[in-house]
Amino acid sequence: MELGTNLKQLRKERNLTQEDLAECLGVSPQTVSKWENNISMPDLSMLPVLADYFGTTVDILIRHDNNQEKSELKDLAKSVHALANEGKLYESYKLLKDSRGKWALSASMNHLMSWALYKLSRGKESNERQELLEEAIMYADRSIRLDGGETSCTAQAKMTKCFCMYDLGRKAEAIKIAGALPSMYSSRERVLVKVTEGDERNDYIRLALQFLDELHDEIVAT
Repeated sequence: MELGTNLKQLRKERNLTQEDLAECLGVSPQTVSKWENNISMPDLSMLPVLADYFGTTVDILIRHDNNQEKSELKDLAKSVHALANEGKLYESYKLLKDSRGKWALSASMNHLMSWALYKLSRGKESNERQELLEEAIMYADRSIRLDGGETSCTAQAKMTKCFCMYDLGRKAEAIKIAGALPSMYSSRERVLVKVTEGDERNDYIRLALQFLDELHDEIVAT
């Protein structure tokens, strides 16, 4: 994690002192110093503020777009999904939990943790299930904050959050969030069918129909 180094470099590029930056952010100069020396980390809610202030992104601010790191996280995600597909839900959750230091500031991995906790909660006793669902919501919220926009990661995190809220009996909150999600009318599948032709269009039609069949089966099974 290179947040401290990057933050210091960005600050100096703009000829700002630690006191100047601290005043703009409403924190103490000592806090900025700790960030730059990697003694402590900003709160998650502060990362988008810092990125916006310096005209960059959270990924660039923390150098989370490093190719090697991306590859490692991709492999980790594959392992988690593979374990889950084998029915080893606790093992998939444990793998994520034990490697949290590698992905704590990754929006997609925070969502994956939320998804793993939601899956793990199914079939658990009342108290344990509630704790797992509440933890899943926490990670979904982190994913949404880190993503910083209405991307597919944000939409997926909101979907998982909705499912968790419903299972917790918070139906009204789940419906409110779900109501703000993208509709099927504006889906990728529908648009691709509209903007392609010939064999390519037919391929997208087949994919769209396959998606609808899978969605139908999923809805009927619930």
